[in-house]
Amino acid sequence: MRAKIIMINRWFFLLLTLIVLVSSCSSSDETNTDNDYCYIKSVALGTVKRKIEQFDREGNHIGTVNAFFAGNAYAMTVNQRTGLIENTDSLPFGSQLSAVLATITFDGAVLSYLNANGEWIAYNAQDSLDLSGQLQLLLTSNDRTSTRKYSIKVNVHKQEGDSLFWKQCESDVTLLADMADMKAFVLNGKLMVLGKQSIAGVDKMVLAERSGVEVQGTWEEKALAGLLPTADLQTLKQQGNKLYLSTSDGKILSSTDAENWTQEGADYSSALVLVEKTDKYFYAISDGKLRRSADANAWDEDKPNTETAFPDAEYLPDAGIRAITVVQANGSRRIVMIGQRAGSANTIVWNKTWNEGWKISEEDSEWMFFLASPDNDKLCPRLNYLNLQPYDGKCVVFGGTSADGSGSHKALDAIYVSQDYGVTWHQSPDLHLPVQLEGTNDCITSVVDKDNYIWIITNTQVWRGRLNRLGFAQQ
Repeated sequence: MRAKIIMINRWFFLLLTLIVLVSSCSSSDETNTDNDYCYIKSVALGTVKRKIEQFDREGNHIGTVNAFFAGNAYAMTVNQRTGLIENTDSLPFGSQLSAVLATITFDGAVLSYLNANGEWIAYNAQDSLDLSGQLQLLLTSNDRTSTRKYSIKVNVHKQEGDSLFWKQCESDVTLLADMADMKAFVLNGKLMVLGKQSIAGVDKMVLAERSGVEVQGTWEEKALAGLLPTADLQTLKQQGNKLYLSTSDGKILSSTDAENWTQEGADYSSALVLVEKTDKYFYAISDGKLRRSADANAWDEDKPNTETAFPDAEYLPDAGIRAITVVQANGSRRIVMIGQRAGSANTIVWNKTWNEGWKISEEDSEWMFFLASPDNDKLCPRLNYLNLQPYDGKCVVFGGTSADGSGSHKALDAIYVSQDYGVTWHQSPDLHLPVQLEGTNDCITSVVDKDNYIWIITNTQVWRGRLNRLGFAQQ
């Protein structure tokens, strides 16, 4: 009886083992080879060669440079419905796509691509692909019963993104003739210029308005209503659709149309030089101090950096003050102020930075003074009619001849760029001013509009230019 029981247990054990083995094999085949999975998961481009043509300011070709960049920085999107694989963010102009490595991740048995000879070639991640046209792909399912077609299309910009091209919009605007102390701005979709003209020995404030910010436009003079004779036009600041400026007798004026001006707050006890206007505060220099006010009534001394221990009166600029507010990539806001000071051979640079998201409030942020150091010979050039603008995430300046009498700069000969918010400046190898304007030593004013065009107005001429990639459609 015992032997019979043992024999039955052995047969039961063998049967159970067989069932497990069959089940295991069936599961493995279904998962890896016998299913009908057939789709591309992702595509990533490898290193891409780029050919960069170089030109001088006159547009003459001076050379070609080969560069390389990581193609995987440009995401490829797989549309499973249409089978189209493409990049929404176009590759730089000059990208060479005739031989590019690509990593294609898929679920299926065999992936093939159609070569120039009309032959289907099995995909190998180590083989270069010709992506200069739309590349056809064919994927076979794991169970070999079905196929699926895809195509890869790599989009490339049609223009050189880092080139700045200029167009002369008007050549002889008589309304702008002999205008001094000009200040350009864009308000309510119109390009405007405030300036002073001397008529029969009497200075007159003039407001010139252009019909729009398109290539073609017409100019007309607009009537001005009071309060402006003592205005310092170079202090003009714009916050949204409202303009602000300061006067030599301690007033802050504002306007929503540039024609009618009213006073903000009360007269200050001494002269004010408006530095900047933010959502919350007016910033000004008065009596050798940095001052701040929420309403132009009460002015408090703003916070200098206590670590530097530099007395404001000895290091604040007292002439040629220019300031802009820039938004950094991390969301911080920063006021960049530059200017000159009597007796100083260097440009004066101050910064104020805050980030509400990081709990660094505008109220508590301190002004930082960047002391010129012996190892920094890349200071902001001292130019007559200095123009300071925020552009392409950087600070840029240009202007007239050298203000220090050195003769080292011609008028409108170069654009100088600072990527560290005013500490160091370099003549840009890519951004050029119109060569036709070089040496035009008249009053110069500029503004950047909402479409990233830089407008330059000087000597009755009106020009506009834009860095190509800042005009590319955002997808």
